Amino acid sequence: MKNNIKHIFFDLDNTLWDTDKNSKLTLKNIYENLKIEEKYQLQFSDFYISYYNRNENLWSLYRQDKVSKADILEKRFRDTFLEFHINDPAIWDYFNANFLTQIIENNNLIEYAEEILKYLKTKGYQLHVVSNGFILQTEQKVQETCIKDYITTLTSGEEINKRKPAKEVFELGLKKAHALVNESAFIGDDWEADVLGSQRIGMYPIYFNYKKEEHHKSADIPIIENLLELKNIF
Repeated sequence: MKNNIKHIFFDLDNTLWDTDKNSKLTLKNIYENLKIEEKYQLQFSDFYISYYNRNENLWSLYRQDKVSKADILEKRFRDTFLEFHINDPAIWDYFNANFLTQIIENNNLIEYAEEILKYLKTKGYQLHVVSNGFILQTEQKVQETCIKDYITTLTSGEEINKRKPAKEVFELGLKKAHALVNESAFIGDDWEADVLGSQRIGMYPIYFNYKKEEHHKSADIPIIENLLELKNIF
């Protein structure tokens, strides 16, 4: 099937754009500016582990339509600080008000992202992004990095209030790209949302296991741990 591929769709967060690294840098900066450790004797490393796990869980629930965007924004900072008995609405409101705007100042990409995008575009593939991220931040992450120089279309599930693995998100991406499903590949770091979601509608899925975690193996699904490995596929 891969020989028929004309369109390659990428997830954005932790596939092209280094969300984990950029988030941690942004949070550490806000944390230090507010002198949280000095005021509450809470080390950033402890705060970050708690925040990271909570945020990952909330996003997982978001993909399952069990929580809303508002729930994520309300709970991820508030509940993290409350876990450490820091009941100060001014602090978590400040994090909420500044995190999504400041994170764009840390625009680190996943290693080799630009190199592989350039390679694939040179090979004649049409490149696209389909993300579960919020529309405004997704657009900023693309437009303020070199990603914009390589992709043709950008799709956010928030446009239709759906999240991958919902088929409607992939269908919207295909429609915007004027792409046939059997001529399209999808690359992402989430097994359920990206890989199985795209496979269910007939796309050619590739799992980007950039965290090198234990994963579900399938003879039908290529697995890469480095974006440059895509050169062995396309």
